[in-house]
Amino acid sequence: MTVENLHIDDDRGLWIPPRLRKFDQQVVFRTPSGTIQHFGTEPLDAYYGMIDESHFGDIDQLDGARNPHLEPNRVSIKHTGRDAETFDVEGVVE
Repeated sequence: MTVENLHIDDDRGLWIPPRLRKFDQQVVFRTPSGTIQHFGTEPLDAYYGMIDESHFGDIDQLDGARNPHLEPNRVSIKHTGRDAETFDVEGVVE
């Protein structure tokens, strides 16, 4: 279920809502093109630079797409022990 929209900043990456920046073990990001696991215990910055516009688009146009259920412009964020939350990402393929 999409709760709110996120956005991509050209220079800084994907904006992360404040309530999702703190985590205990790992946070997993899924985009249409792939999955990124971020380990640690330090809070995330407001923008996550590992995700940019290249992670979004139609599956047929992405190289090695892994999560077709998120095409073209959705991302899921999951903390260890919690359910994943899925968001629309503004400013990318629509």
